[in-house]
Amino acid sequence: MGILFTLLKNIPLLLPSLAWVLGLLFARLEWVVFPYFLIFLLLLPWWRKLWFWFLLAGLLFGGFSLVWQQQQTRVHDSWLGQKIHIQAQIHDIRHTAQYTRLRLENVQRDDGNKLDALIDVYVYHQQLKLLPDMQIAATVKLHRPHNKKNPAYFDYVQYMFTQGVAASGSVSGSIEVLHQQVSWLTLARQHIRQALSGLDKNQQGILLALLLADRSQIPLSIDDTFAASGVTHLLAISGLHMGLVAGWFFLLAWWLMTRREAWIVRFPVRLVALSAGVLLAFTYALLAGFPIPAQRAFLMLLAGVIAWLTRASQVPLNTMFVALLLITMFDPASVLSISLWLSFVATSALIIWAGQQAATKSMLAQAWLWFKGMFWVSVIASLATLPLIGYVFERLPTWSLLANVVLVPLYALWVLPLALLGELLALLGLSAWASTVFSWSAVGIEQGNQYLLWIQDLPLADVWLRADMPWLFVVLGLLLLVVGVLWLQARRIAAASLLLVGLSAYVWLGLSEAEVVRPKLHVWDVGQGASALLSLPDFQLLVDAPGKRGSKYNGGSIAAQNMRHLGLLHVDAMVISHAQSDHAGGLSRLLANLNGVGALWLADVPKNRMYFKDILDKYPVQWLKKGDVLTLGQGVHMQVLWPPQGYAPKNNNNASLVLRVSFSDGQTLLLMGDAEAPVERALLASQDAENLKAIDVMLMPHHGSKTSSTTHFVNQVRPKLVIAQTGYQNHYGFPKDEVVKRYQDVGSQVLDTADGAVRVIFEDGHLNIE
Repeated sequence: MGILFTLLKNIPLLLPSLAWVLGLLFARLEWVVFPYFLIFLLLLPWWRKLWFWFLLAGLLFGGFSLVWQQQQTRVHDSWLGQKIHIQAQIHDIRHTAQYTRLRLENVQRDDGNKLDALIDVYVYHQQLKLLPDMQIAATVKLHRPHNKKNPAYFDYVQYMFTQGVAASGSVSGSIEVLHQQVSWLTLARQHIRQALSGLDKNQQGILLALLLADRSQIPLSIDDTFAASGVTHLLAISGLHMGLVAGWFFLLAWWLMTRREAWIVRFPVRLVALSAGVLLAFTYALLAGFPIPAQRAFLMLLAGVIAWLTRASQVPLNTMFVALLLITMFDPASVLSISLWLSFVATSALIIWAGQQAATKSMLAQAWLWFKGMFWVSVIASLATLPLIGYVFERLPTWSLLANVVLVPLYALWVLPLALLGELLALLGLSAWASTVFSWSAVGIEQGNQYLLWIQDLPLADVWLRADMPWLFVVLGLLLLVVGVLWLQARRIAAASLLLVGLSAYVWLGLSEAEVVRPKLHVWDVGQGASALLSLPDFQLLVDAPGKRGSKYNGGSIAAQNMRHLGLLHVDAMVISHAQSDHAGGLSRLLANLNGVGALWLADVPKNRMYFKDILDKYPVQWLKKGDVLTLGQGVHMQVLWPPQGYAPKNNNNASLVLRVSFSDGQTLLLMGDAEAPVERALLASQDAENLKAIDVMLMPHHGSKTSSTTHFVNQVRPKLVIAQTGYQNHYGFPKDEVVKRYQDVGSQVLDTADGAVRVIFEDGHLNIE
């Protein structure tokens, strides 16, 4: 309690700032307004307290800003669901291997109607020579942002809303450039890109992220390595980068101004040097396009500078709360941003630690303190942000300290200074010199990448956590607070012991898996694709992982995320029905987002041996053929009904695995993949026809296409429940109305994952459907 009273006394903005943030948070979370209004009434007796009025101000300001933002991002239905011709200005461009995303502003239709908001349009299979600020004309088809309806999902709607984007869609036909003039900032960024163009993709992608806040060119394997090692913050323009830029130019300005005694006497050297550092950090962020995280990082840097200048009269942590107030006033939506809280928690922890350090005048002692400080910066920042990283990213950066201790100094002393020098040379038009300096910086990047790859080979280097216990991260946060208090009280042994026990318990609980009591089938909403999990008490079978190959977020990552939210971190077997992207394109992302896959089960057909050749040597593979019977668990068996070994049809859909699962209570599940009418006829003509009668649960063949689910087949199977796996408002029109009617005519209940994920629990002879 004594520490609490000391905090309230020395940091007068603690309670007002927290009250302001809570007010903003309550206002932004619209669905919780009513219960928090009741809480507000209960707090009325404290109306004389300053924090009460900050809470009220946060509620009002948050509500007003939310309504204003909703008005700005409103789009009329006449803009949606049809091809329209527009004129617009390019706000931003992102290139990936799969597509080019154009973010457009000042959007106007041919009839003169305008949009106040931004829109995102995607261009596929076109080589584009476009730059930001250009005026273009194009034909587009737009739709509102839409969330996948799964137990666990990324809130894409909220993300687009905070970005000010009202709609997204695709471009039809070619793009016409109406006006090519671009701003000096766009030209400057283009000079930097050109100077980087000769580097290897791995190094070029990282330098683009460091200098221009463009992470789209970082190869997926490198991005995953940074994330698993807990150093992904090095790839974003964060408070660390702002501090490094400001620090380097502060030291340069300090060195220049102390060359003459007259300057030392006449000018406030410290203030001038700090101002130079802050000004260059602002310029650095401006060249990167001043993305929202960079804006927050700059305000945090400004607060840190003020805290240092006023450290004799102010508690530095109090200034951090000033920064928090400024950031959330400037950008109320940031109260829901993980990047803000990661920066705030890490910076606050470091400020508290720095306040405990003793000063020294010895150059050797200062150098030792600097290296010692870099070590402790890595330790404290890693520990302080661990609960947030675990909760949001659902992974355990086991070797984060080992990675940060090396990578942070490497980037601070080598990579970033040389990158900034190369950027300056590029802006001065010295492209050849800039390219040379960038190549020197790239040497450091490559050494860092090799070090991270070495870390990736260590035990537990890439570990995911179960995400169904949010209380675990709260407990860890509270435990770290207690550890910090004990450390500040010089009770080091008690602090270290508590930390060791707490982290051990956290890892043990986070890596345990939930108990499965009865068989369950989870059919995910993965867009226009298929993915389902058959979860048994002693066996986890995942069927299909769709998506664009090479993309970071797709059906494979969605399936893995939902498994983690069920408390499951591995699958015993991964079945891919057939080699097409809407069933198999997300396999690599699925494998990268779980802690283990026992084996891949694939149909023994030529197409699969070609399509999956890149991973056949990395995972155990069991080749399946018609007639195989596998045991999945106690009393649960799976029969392979199709295809025959070596089958090579012209239509690859007909090479789909058709699997019949029978449970100990007699219930059955039929998995059809994309099998079409020829396969259905072959099955009904075979000796397996009896096994297709009166199925309990079935995944609708080929997403409900007319090429499957023939009348004769449906009349034979007569499933109690049939689930179509389709994308929301998919342009195929799946499932087709006539197909749905065929199933309804035989008494089947028809569900569609476009309306949300489906869970079926097999309970003692009957189905519990959610």
